[in-house]
Amino acid sequence: MRRSVVIAAFCLLIAGSAFAQSRSRRPSPAAAAQQGVIDIRQIDFKNFTYTLGAKAYRLRDGYYAETIATRTQWELGMVDGPYYGDLTGDGKDEVAFVLSYGAAQSPTAAEARVYTLRQGRPELIATFTISDSVNCQLDHYLEIYNGLITVEHIVGHDARCDYNEIIQYRWSVDRFISIGTAKRMPCRCM
Repeated sequence: MRRSVVIAAFCLLIAGSAFAQSRSRRPSPAAAAQQGVIDIRQIDFKNFTYTLGAKAYRLRDGYYAETIATRTQWELGMVDGPYYGDLTGDGKDEVAFVLSYGAAQSPTAAEARVYTLRQGRPELIATFTISDSVNCQLDHYLEIYNGLITVEHIVGHDARCDYNEIIQYRWSVDRFISIGTAKRMPCRCM
């Protein structure tokens, strides 16, 4: 009798241990990849690969640089953001940020990008031009508030800023449309 009680207790102990281990196991990386990301905030956009033209660039801590000629370096960096908010009206957040790129120490281009999450993967849904080779840096290029995105464009020529335009956009079916009129401001380059 004593022997059967010990055997029964041992079997219960093994079964309980197996049940506890199966509940505490994390999914394998392959299983996690199949499940997909469920929130865009899980993606580290400062350590992400972006495509410009036909080339892909991997940011490391928000920055990428490469030497393109002797004493000439090309760089790509996240200069504003990331900012989160529901911009498409689906109840889930999108992310917006500004990338600046070009030859170091010279006028650069900048663009705001908006990504959403579709089937567990980030998808670019909009790009807004901030600057086309104007030598100007702002402390803040965009804002997300109440389902709208506000973007500050730098307008200029010959690498100089003439004025800034502030435009609000809202999502309409499958793209952003501007609302209201653009607000024109004096340049506020740093």
